[in-house]
Amino acid sequence: MDTGTLALLIPIVAIVGSYVISAMKIQKEKGTMSKTHLSEMNALRDEVSLLKSRVEVLERLATDESTRLRKEFESL
Repeated sequence: MDTGTLALLIPIVAIVGSYVISAMKIQKEKGTMSKTHLSEMNALRDEVSLLKSRVEVLERLATDESTRLRKEFESL
């Protein structure tokens, strides 16, 4: 190889190498973001489940007979 070919080949390899490194960094960030979203989604599912159980209790209290409701309040 002569010096002209090497002079042309070195910058091309550097540009391609930097592109590959940038693509790998972006791919890594995407993986991290999806893990974050997954944990947030699980937390929200837990919160929705808790809220559903609270709504069930409130519905039961709202539709219950008054005597049973009074007894339940007294037991608290």
